Order: sequence, then structure tokens, then C-alpha cells
Amino acid sequence: MAEDFAISGNRATDGIYDETFINLQSAINKATKKQAIIAQNIANANNPNFKAKEFDEVLNKAVIRANKDVIIEDEMAALSKNSLEHSAYVKLLTSKISVIKTVTTQGRK
Repeated sequence: MAEDFAISGNRATDGIYDETFINLQSAINKATKKQAIIAQNIANANNPNFKAKEFDEVLNKAVIRANKDVIIEDEMAALSKNSLEHSAYVKLLTSKISVIKTVTTQGRK
């Protein structure tokens, strides 16, 4: 699975990486993990011994689903929804970074 995107703060960056920034970072990481789990379910849909998984928000990891069957239509819908959420989080984070970049470069003018 992909490594988590992380910002490690220090005194110089604490004001830049506020709660919104950190929440977006967390949301992107979760969406990335969900995407990998859903993709694994789809890839193994025809494997009779495969036990479908889902992302547990509390545990922040994959767990075996109560209904172990893979229903491809449900997985594709979940994939689509997760993709839209991931894209939205990335756009929001990009906007936030753009604002920070603008603010920091305005000081040089």
C-alpha cells in the first residue's frame, strides 16, 4: 500500500499547516487506502477463496467484511464515490497550498 502523505511540523511551519491542512492530509491518506482495498476486492472478484475487505475508519485499516462476497457493481460504485472524494480533497489541498504560496511570495514584492 502507498505510504501516508505526512507533514511534520516545527515552530516555523506550525502556522502554515493548520487543522484544515492536517485534516485534508488525513482524508487523502484514508481515501488512498480505501482505493487500494476496493481495487483488491475488484481484482479478486472471481477468486472463490477470497474474502472481501472494507476500510475501517476507526482502526484505519482493512478488515474482512461481514458479507465476504464481492459484488462487482457495489465495488465499482464504491470505487467511483471514493475517487470523487479523493479528487475533492486533493483540489482543496491544492487550493490551500496555492494560498500559502501566494501569501509567502507577496512578502518579497
